[in-house]
Amino acid sequence: MESKKRQPHGRYITIALICLGVLLAILVALFVREYFVLRHANIINRRGLSFPAFIQKHGPLNASEVGVIRPWMTFDYINRLFALPKDYLKDQLDISDPHYPNDTIGNYSSANKITDVAAVADVQNAIINYFNKDAF
Repeated sequence: MESKKRQPHGRYITIALICLGVLLAILVALFVREYFVLRHANIINRRGLSFPAFIQKHGPLNASEVGVIRPWMTFDYINRLFALPKDYLKDQLDISDPHYPNDTIGNYSSANKITDVAAVADVQNAIINYFNKDAF
């Protein structure tokens, strides 16, 4: 008799699993559709290509464009973006880490026990000072 009582629960579980499977299939189909819509509109590719294309067309960034600096960027990347001398930021920020220039601003902030925002501001100020020094 126990098996007869458990049988309706098994049916409900089967029905629930089928409904969840159908719902998952619908969500996957919608996701794939949206992906192709965005790709067709060239929105997905534009994000990946816009910044490097901007740099190639624009050339090195200047002091007014320091707002692009983010904690994930390495010092080497920043040096190339702004056409800075290799050790300029190392000297200005007194960086002794042997991983420089392949270290990120985020790692620099952690090592110096400051926030990422403060570290980015330090880098931005150093770059602004570099360009202002050349202006005089």
